[in-house]
Amino acid sequence: MPRKSAAELEMEGIIATMPGGKHERPDPPADMPEAAAAVWRDAVSSMKKMHFSRETHALLTRYCNAMATCSRLEAELARTDVKEPNYGRFLKELNTTSTTALSYARALRLTPKSNLESRSTARDPHRILGPKPWELGDYPRSKKPLWER
Repeated sequence: MPRKSAAELEMEGIIATMPGGKHERPDPPADMPEAAAAVWRDAVSSMKKMHFSRETHALLTRYCNAMATCSRLEAELARTDVKEPNYGRFLKELNTTSTTALSYARALRLTPKSNLESRSTARDPHRILGPKPWELGDYPRSKKPLWER
């Protein structure tokens, strides 16, 4: 690893005091329920490191809680028979909560469409969920161009 210049070392101290802090992914708040914390970790790991600065943490917390509530309501809805009187109430509450969660996701620029203009600056292309092309194995490649296959 190359040595850091004096200017770079000085900037590290300045960056640590700025909103967003160091170049690390924020951990979920300590008092957050585990279901919401799992949504937090998933959202934070899918975006670049500096995407969530301190001022977005409150909105991200609301998004994670809304998504955890949606999961709980979906489970309740799956267990409830369509003919039961609570079914309509669960469905209405799920629709309201999912609409709220979607608006939070758009405000945080988590959805693909809200990321369209800033796709190169928001989504982390190095954090794909599937295997990388070179991890698939050494298969013989065809020498024909793609359009001739």
